[in-house]
This record gives sequence, C-alpha cells and structure tokens, in this order.
Amino acid sequence: MARPSQVLGLSLFLCCLAFPVNAADIYRWVDDQGVVHFTDNPHNIPQKYRQNAAHIKAKEPAPGQQPPKSWSLDKASIPLQKKGAVVIVPATLNERAEGNFVVDTGASYTMISHATAKELSIDLSQKFPTMPFQTANGVVHAPLVKLDSIDVGGLQVRDLTAAVHDVFPDSSISGLLGLNFLSNFRLDIDTKGSVLHLERK
Repeated sequence: MARPSQVLGLSLFLCCLAFPVNAADIYRWVDDQGVVHFTDNPHNIPQKYRQNAAHIKAKEPAPGQQPPKSWSLDKASIPLQKKGAVVIVPATLNERAEGNFVVDTGASYTMISHATAKELSIDLSQKFPTMPFQTANGVVHAPLVKLDSIDVGGLQVRDLTAAVHDVFPDSSISGLLGLNFLSNFRLDIDTKGSVLHLERK
C-alpha cells in the first residue's frame, strides 16, 4: 500500500521553476481504521479528526494567468488505481487519445509523454516555447503544447497547456495531471474506496 505522505508528494518528480505560483490548501487525515483521506475542503473532515489533519500547501498557477475554458458535467467519481506511491486515473485527450495519468497536486502543469504527443499528432520538430522543470535527474527544458481538451470522468477542461516530457519510465503512464487541470475542481481522494471525487468550482 502506498505511503500516504507519498501520494501527494509527487513534486519530487517535478516542480515548476519558471512562473510564480500561489499556494492551494490540501488536507490529509487518517480515520480510525487507518484509511488515508485527502480533500481540499476542511468541512469534509469529520470533527474528531480535524485537530490532527495535516495541512499541505500545493502549487497552482498565479492569479494573473487566465484559467482554461471548461464545460460538461459538474461532478464525477472516477475509479483510481494505486501503483506504488502514486494515484492514477484514466483520461481522454483531445477527444481521441486515452491514457492513464498520475494525479499530482504538487505539479503546477499537466505533462504528457512523448508517445502521447505522437499519438495526438503533435510535431515536436516544430518550434515550441519551453519551460524549465526540476526532475530527479536535474533541470530539463520541456516544450509547451496546447491541448484542445482533457476529459476525466466526463469533466472536461479545454485549451490547456501541457509540457511534453517522459516523467515516468513506465510506458503505461501517459503523463500527469497538474494543478492547471486539477485547480478547476474541488477534489477528494478516497483511498479506501479507490475513487477520485471531482466537483467543478
């Protein structure tokens, strides 16, 4: 079973260096059965657990940046997979390419693998703006591309910027969902029920 501190601690894989960021509040608490819960709404925490809930600061894009246009459902519950220390959900990009994405509230930007970019017919030989990202192997300069849409459980965000970099060696993982996608929603990760709950803000 994944260590709870690792599930939301994926910023060790990457963290945005280029743009200023503001903090978003995530709360972690453990119930009497030892089940770990994550939420961005402290009112979701039962009263008897609130005193011991951990308050985690996550990064999200600065308020000067325009939020992406969104549409579709208001909320959804998406089955998740746990693989080692990460939480993974299925997503559809540009209404055509399906893949598994790590939920990373510590990353400012969504990232896709080179294989996913190729599947989306994104020609990386063209000149794209780049951004420096810190990875386990040092700083990399990843190209930034525009995605028409990302859909998770019927909740869609359109016109989203994503970086292209192979963050994970596992080819079954297509990338990660960063806060430029996740900050459009209130989220709750139910580790016992293996479900990610999203509700549009």
